[in-house]
Amino acid sequence: MKSIRVTKYNPQNKDANGHYTLVEEWIGMSDVGKLYQGQIFTMEQYLVTEEKYIQAVEVLIKKTGVNHLKLVDLENYSHETALNLSEGKTIPISLVRELIKMILRGVVWGRLVAKNQFEVHFGYDYYMYFVGESLMDDIIEELRKIDGLYVEDVQSPYLE
Repeated sequence: MKSIRVTKYNPQNKDANGHYTLVEEWIGMSDVGKLYQGQIFTMEQYLVTEEKYIQAVEVLIKKTGVNHLKLVDLENYSHETALNLSEGKTIPISLVRELIKMILRGVVWGRLVAKNQFEVHFGYDYYMYFVGESLMDDIIEELRKIDGLYVEDVQSPYLE
């Protein structure tokens, strides 16, 4: 099964062991207000990157023609009820954007599944993985056009 990692982390900043250690980077919304590379990391900067992640998922949804996703392996850290989330819930595309924000901000966690199409996995430190047979070259090329995101052939650690 095809698996790619889509992240804000430039692969050129890896050390000899493949770890992102050459540049200190923020890893989540909780880093807003902290100093990175000599500058304070702002909410505006965070929101720009968050939007790119959402855009990447929207590319995948659009290219595959999916009209809903299933939320699996739900972990709700704040008992958020805004989207009435529950394990196995079907999420219409109209609510996916809001759900991704909640996941990226650490409010909830889960995998998004489009049966027989693809899965979206979210990892620690702002990693995102797309898994599935529907990850065709045209989708990957479209993802590579999103400025500030990088696509790598990496196996998702969240595969069952």
